[in-house]
Amino acid sequence: MRDFSKEQEKRMMKMLDAKERRFYKIKKLIEKNHLPVLSFMLNIPGEEKNFNDAVDFHLYNIEKIKKILEENKIQIIEESYKNIETGMEYICQFNCDANFVKKLMVKYEESEKINRILDIDIYNEDFKQISRSNLGLGERKCFICDKKARACIKDETHSPEELEEFVRNQLNCHRK
Repeated sequence: MRDFSKEQEKRMMKMLDAKERRFYKIKKLIEKNHLPVLSFMLNIPGEEKNFNDAVDFHLYNIEKIKKILEENKIQIIEESYKNIETGMEYICQFNCDANFVKKLMVKYEESEKINRILDIDIYNEDFKQISRSNLGLGERKCFICDKKARACIKDETHSPEELEEFVRNQLNCHRK
């Protein structure tokens, strides 16, 4: 069990607060329109979430997500974007089956190694999050190796510094 400094506790509280606000925003959208919602963030290790390469990569992927939806004749009903201290958030509500959109997004997440940092969640019109396992799809893979991400996190296979350096290098290469 890790001991956390006051600064780390403060950061974790900010992350939990942002997650709670996002949760209620998604819930409110679903209650308003009775349609599924997509939530998109980046899994950025380390303290700083809003460095230029990360913001650019997030914005780039918002456009890619919109293009995938458009190519599949899926209309975005409402959308919002925030760049806050805990990271960038994109939320959109769409008029299509949540399971179908989740499959599209998993396919996109797995299309390039760098896309493993994408965190795209789909909630159905009953406010239930659609998981990969709900659809019989494989678990998310680690950023660095091809093991299951959950196993690497549990076993602490990679240090926080190694993860942060890897992600920053990937984002820097993507920019070029």
